[in-house]
Amino acid sequence: MAKARRAKSTRRTSTSRTNSRSTTRTRKKKNNIDKNLVVVVMIITSLLLCVLIYAQSGWIGEHLSPVLGGIMGWIKYIIPVGTLAMAIKIAVDDKEYLSKKIVNYIIFLVCIAATMVIVEINKGTLSINLDFSTFLEEAYDLGTQNVAGGVIGAIIAMPVCKLLGTIGGIILLVGIALIT
Repeated sequence: MAKARRAKSTRRTSTSRTNSRSTTRTRKKKNNIDKNLVVVVMIITSLLLCVLIYAQSGWIGEHLSPVLGGIMGWIKYIIPVGTLAMAIKIAVDDKEYLSKKIVNYIIFLVCIAATMVIVEINKGTLSINLDFSTFLEEAYDLGTQNVAGGVIGAIIAMPVCKLLGTIGGIILLVGIALIT
């Protein structure tokens, strides 16, 4: 009778192990499909952004490129290349930490945009003595001409410049960009 109980418990254990393995395989397969989908979407997005930003083709390209320029300056040209590079990195790398890579990429771009605005402040193209809304309008106008870092860079650059000055701001922002 004791042997019969052991046999039953052994059967249950082996059955539960089989179910556990099957569940693990299903999860890995689902994660792999999700990862592949993310990579394909990122590559398609990168290619579309290349066509729309570089060639300014179609109505969307003609209007998207200046607006992106006003928002982030010439950094808009880095976005398609960076998105493609990130897609390749995700496809090659087995680790699943997509959100961390995206956050680091965004921080890097914002730091570069703010640095470019500080460079324009240092040149005298932008004045830090303006009120904030006028400063942002001028940064937007420069961004549409593919100069400086647009509004996003200006939002970060103005307080940094007022606190640390132009040279200190450039050192801080380049340092943060290098860390990310």
